Amino acid sequence: MEEEKYISDKLGRRNPFTVPEGYFEQLTAQVMDKLPERRQKARTVWMRPVWWAAAAVCALFVSTAAWLAWPQASDPSQGPMAEVVVQQQPDDAFFDEAADYMMLDNQDIYACLASEY
Repeated sequence: MEEEKYISDKLGRRNPFTVPEGYFEQLTAQVMDKLPERRQKARTVWMRPVWWAAAAVCALFVSTAAWLAWPQASDPSQGPMAEVVVQQQPDDAFFDEAADYMMLDNQDIYACLASEY
C-alpha cells in the first residue's frame, strides 16, 4: 500500500505510456506486409474417388468374410441359437419342477387347461 501511495505521489494519476498517432490504424497492414506469402497446395481431384473406391472394396471384403464365417445351417439345432432352441422344448422334469415351484396340484392344472380364454 505504501509503495502505491509513493508512486502515485511521485508520478500522479496520468498514464506514462503513449502511442503514436494512427498506430493502430496502420498496424494490421504492416503486420500483413511482413508475413511471408503462403503458397497454395495443388489439390488433386483424382485422389478422392480412389479413396472412396478403396473404402468400398474394404467394406466388400469385410462383409464377405463375415458372411462366410457365419455358420450356415438349415437345421435349428445347429448354429448360434441351438442352445436356446433346445432349452425351449419342455420335458416332464422341467414341467414337474415348475409345478412344484408354483405349488400347483393336479386340480389346478386341470382347471387351467380346461378354462377358455
